Amino acid sequence: MRVIALLAVFSMLGAAGTWIVAQDGGLRRPLDLPSGGAGNNEDDEDAPETITFYGSEYEGDGFFWCLDKSCSMGWSGEIGTLKAEVAIAVNQLSARAEFGVVAFSSNTLTWSPQPKKASGGNKAAAISWVNGLSAEGGTCLGAGGVALVNIANQSTKRRRQMMFLGDGVPSCGGSSASVIADITSANYEQIPLHTLYISAATDGIPLFQALASQNGGTFTLIQ
Repeated sequence: MRVIALLAVFSMLGAAGTWIVAQDGGLRRPLDLPSGGAGNNEDDEDAPETITFYGSEYEGDGFFWCLDKSCSMGWSGEIGTLKAEVAIAVNQLSARAEFGVVAFSSNTLTWSPQPKKASGGNKAAAISWVNGLSAEGGTCLGAGGVALVNIANQSTKRRRQMMFLGDGVPSCGGSSASVIADITSANYEQIPLHTLYISAATDGIPLFQALASQNGGTFTLIQ
């Protein structure tokens, strides 16, 4: 009768796996089922992470920065603070994330024209590149923003975030309205674009607010 009872238990277990019969006649866990705690590799790969930049938190798996390096960023030491904040943020990225960095003044500079994996070597290289920036030239916001979007558009990550930091209004490359239109048009994948305004002068605030609003992002006033 004991053998018949055990056979009935095995019949009910069916596809659940291979079970062990202990010496006392009891059943033990199936060998081919996980013991718990093992995650799905794909889910782990796509899991968002949170970083902090100038006190604001951003959650995603791809992070892209556009940084103002115009001459006014050096008037009160803003460029030094910017370099420190970028280093802190980039160092928070896990190896699963992708990232990119653009800087603008009278011209536009890119650390890499394509998104990069946030490996230790890439993070160190990007931070070194940012530390080498100098505050000089005008404020070509539009070209910098379009370059930022073009890099972010190449990333295959699903939760991309763009951070756009500046301290004024355009001094080259068109009006505030044309800057917003150019960047928004380039952002055809509708990646959230978060703006951070760092100047004591308030004339650039409406531009940065509108740019964030039209691109699904947030506006932060840095004081």
